[in-house]
Amino acid sequence: MPADRLHDVSGLTGDQLDRARRDLQISLALAGPGSPVHVSILAEMTAIDIERARRQPYNAGDPLPDDAVPGNGNPGGGRADG
Repeated sequence: MPADRLHDVSGLTGDQLDRARRDLQISLALAGPGSPVHVSILAEMTAIDIERARRQPYNAGDPLPDDAVPGNGNPGGGRADG
């Protein structure tokens, strides 16, 4: 399986995402050191993490990510009006 393959997990429910991630963690633990399957498993886990984060409601009280803080190379502070 190519490492650059897209992993679309958007159609899974939250419970399915959690189950898939647990199964992938187990597979990763069972894969031998240096096994090429690590790349694919980690890519799928990343896709799940991104989808879970996308589904989280934005909370105005949450801290901004580091790349949105002024002085970190982002002059607008990550704000559209900045």
